Amino acid sequence: MDGNKRIAAAVFICFLEENGLLTRKDGTKYIDETALVALTLMIAASRPSEKDAMIKVILNLLV
Repeated sequence: MDGNKRIAAAVFICFLEENGLLTRKDGTKYIDETALVALTLMIAASRPSEKDAMIKVILNLLV
């Protein structure tokens, strides 16, 4: 409702693009829009104690 999840997702996309991680060499995306939505909601619903697990999920998606 307040836009924080949308802002976080947009910043994440900008970060990926700036670091050459948005698309693979063949032009396909590392993370598609549906996965980004699911990831954003999962992180928003997670507890602070689950931070390390969320970081691992993100890193696994980008490999």
